[in-house]
Amino acid sequence: MNLIEELYALQDSVGYLRGEDLRDLGRRLKVPLHEIEGVASFYPHFRRAPAARVRVAACRDLSCHLRGGAAAVSELRKLCGEREDVEFEVVSCLGRCDGAPACTVNGVPVAPGDVASHLDGLASLPAFEPTDSPRRWRCDPYADVSERFGVLREMLDGGDADEMIGRIKSSGLRGMGGAGFPTGLKWSLVRAEGAEPKYVVCNADESEPGTFKDRVILEELPHLVVEGLMLAGWAVGAEKGWVYIRHEYTKEAKALRRAIREAHAAGFDFEIEVFVSPGGYILGEETALLEALEGKRGEPRNKPPYPGMHGLYGQPTLINNVETLALIPHVVRTGKADLKFFSVSGDVNRPGVHEVELGTTLDALVELCGGMRDGKELLAFLPGGASTSFLPGSKSGIAMDWKPLQEAGSALGSGAVVVVGEGADLMELAANLTAFFRNESCGKCVPCRIGTQKALAILESGDKAALRRLPELHETLAETSICGLGQAALNPVLSVLENFRR
Repeated sequence: MNLIEELYALQDSVGYLRGEDLRDLGRRLKVPLHEIEGVASFYPHFRRAPAARVRVAACRDLSCHLRGGAAAVSELRKLCGEREDVEFEVVSCLGRCDGAPACTVNGVPVAPGDVASHLDGLASLPAFEPTDSPRRWRCDPYADVSERFGVLREMLDGGDADEMIGRIKSSGLRGMGGAGFPTGLKWSLVRAEGAEPKYVVCNADESEPGTFKDRVILEELPHLVVEGLMLAGWAVGAEKGWVYIRHEYTKEAKALRRAIREAHAAGFDFEIEVFVSPGGYILGEETALLEALEGKRGEPRNKPPYPGMHGLYGQPTLINNVETLALIPHVVRTGKADLKFFSVSGDVNRPGVHEVELGTTLDALVELCGGMRDGKELLAFLPGGASTSFLPGSKSGIAMDWKPLQEAGSALGSGAVVVVGEGADLMELAANLTAFFRNESCGKCVPCRIGTQKALAILESGDKAALRRLPELHETLAETSICGLGQAALNPVLSVLENFRR
């Protein structure tokens, strides 16, 4: 076990991290106490005091804010504040934007209006188990459970790794976690590395407001994620794989482990370990994720070198996100990267995840979600998550694809669509997103740590003259921040200033 796993074991044994246990751990591992404290204090999931009998968490971020999140937080704070045995916390995105305003009771998602009924009767909490009736998704080539892992079997029974990677390249598949790097090229670069051992990692730490598609894929299509990871391992010559998953995705982790056992029972012995994140949005950044897998503080590394050359434990490491890996069997079998998962939240009647043709319009996605909530007109939308720029409602006919969105001044990103109806205060929403980035900055680099704080202070001041300094501040963050958090943190607010204020 690495240091993070040791800390998990200690916390699981008594409910929190006691000082004497950390000192004993340091002596046992021969690790200085300051190093242990540095890791333990970095991650929000580690506790230094006993937990209350009931722990209630409520989301403060964009998708929930659009659907009454502020009022829900206020009501829950009042409700929980009257109970000594209840601990209430306002948190960053829980990955439950389709159930906004989202909150949990002892880690189980519960509607805010139902929290009171669970404060005394925890046994009545809803079952938090993977669904027994997953939907039929177009990207799943297997109509029957017995057919699963068929693409992997074909490759292992005489397939050519270079040919398969070439097929992925020809399809045009790009990384679906946000950056959009060509998947086949990334695989070929890692395959070409001579150093061994090599590793493959699935990034299942989606934590950005509005992003919850990977959660649905992990629960309903875990076998495709596992198959995609095993195909990646075979193609690049890796000896082991990891799935790095956020700790809020408890039932999704259960589904994933079940799929791994299913693959092993079918005769595929590639080792995959599920690593549960101790929390923090920054862990979605690939090098911060690697630091956590090594048991360290999850702070981004300077690049280059890139993970494909110098990744986990200094070895060549391939990292792809959940959706990318889940699409691999379909892409290898059909030669087409024609499908895309979108998570849609905000001012629509039925927020949710939809699998559509890449290039489907925003109008069509809204229609799949039952139209605009309360009959509102579309004011604006984020096409690719909190790191992308708002586009005006007049562009709702745009093809939701890489190039059209880039030409329109935004990005496909992770495919996290947040829909905003008329009447919303877009500057308030932009400030909400800026607060998220400020809260989730790891603090390693000064530009991000101070810059996001300064930007939020400007937005909260109401000083219109100060707003004119934001483009210059954004330029500083974009050019000097270590990772994408700081580089993109002011995209939403700048897009509002540019497209919606005259």
